Amino acid sequence: MFSYSLVDHHRATKNGLGGVMSVGKRMTDGLSLELNTFYSVMKGDSQAKAGGYTGNAKLKGVGLTALLFPFSSWLQNSYGLVSVDYGTGANAPYGQPLNSGSPTAVSALDYHTTVFDLGAGYLLPITHNILLRAEARYRMDSHGREYLGIHNGDRSAFYEGVFNIGLLIPLGVHPAAPAPAAPAEVVPAAAPAAEADSDGDGVPDSRDKCPNTPAGTKVNEDGCPLDSDGDGVPDDIDECPHTPAGAKVLANGCALKDDCRTPKAGEAVDENGCAVNKAFILKGVNFEFDSDRLTPEAKEILNGVAETLKSYADLKIEVAGHTDDVGTEAYNLGLSERRAHSVVTYLGNAGVDTTRLTPVGYGKTKPLVEGTTDEDRAKNRRVELNVKD
Repeated sequence: MFSYSLVDHHRATKNGLGGVMSVGKRMTDGLSLELNTFYSVMKGDSQAKAGGYTGNAKLKGVGLTALLFPFSSWLQNSYGLVSVDYGTGANAPYGQPLNSGSPTAVSALDYHTTVFDLGAGYLLPITHNILLRAEARYRMDSHGREYLGIHNGDRSAFYEGVFNIGLLIPLGVHPAAPAPAAPAEVVPAAAPAAEADSDGDGVPDSRDKCPNTPAGTKVNEDGCPLDSDGDGVPDDIDECPHTPAGAKVLANGCALKDDCRTPKAGEAVDENGCAVNKAFILKGVNFEFDSDRLTPEAKEILNGVAETLKSYADLKIEVAGHTDDVGTEAYNLGLSERRAHSVVTYLGNAGVDTTRLTPVGYGKTKPLVEGTTDEDRAKNRRVELNVKD
């Protein structure tokens, strides 16, 4: 650590610069012990130089330091310290007591001493393996020489302030962070025979905040579906189960960027195992038969989509309309384009900046599934959001 000393004026030197090195071990949660060495250089001040003193005074030492950490969580990176060092001083100014403004001749002295420190410090994490360490110490250099330094009166110790700042690098094996525990399926205590569990999720109706949970759905202690990533979409319908915390999501549980959709059977995946196709299908956004008029249910869904889009004001998005295979290609192309425009218009009325939305109609040229059953055609009639790079 870099060290700066506010020296006792009786030393007849200027403030000192130096360094500290230490190696230590954490003994308990509240105690660390360190073997340390320090070094400080102090230039003679004008009073000492006037008496004939030249050169720099030096103080160095080696000893033991105890760091005391409080048990309070809000002070967990703060510590107190006490240190005892064996020290040696070199080329220190030495003269008789002064009783006037004209100093007597000053010589230099080497001496041995015991150095005591009391202080406090703070550890600021910079990375997982590096911490910034800053501390302030009150030092007593108990040299035992009555006339060491230049002063009026007898002093056998120097009392000084020391400020240290540097890096602390933990050594050794770091314990691996515990793996996050999988959400435990609630196994309630045996309930009285008369207490009902209407949805069969294992949580009695008297405590069940989601009383109509679908059969087989995993629930928490309140009887509600689990939501591992906290995005508001239950795990059993969440297509992106690891959405970053705080990200706004669509109804399928996926954020518009920096998310990973679980691939369906047969889908291409990237190197992270995420689905390559980044299109967001707006399920439930339907239109009246052979029309571009949105159904009431579609409008409710688009209200939620609008709130999500407002959270991604920097994204350019294509709003893509698709139809089934019934009708001519030209007719379906026009219908899909009108439907895409209808969605953009509704989102604009809901507060979304439409200058970053591009409506495009693809007609029946990009079916989601191959087939001519009513179910297949219903899947192919859809509206998608495609994020543009």
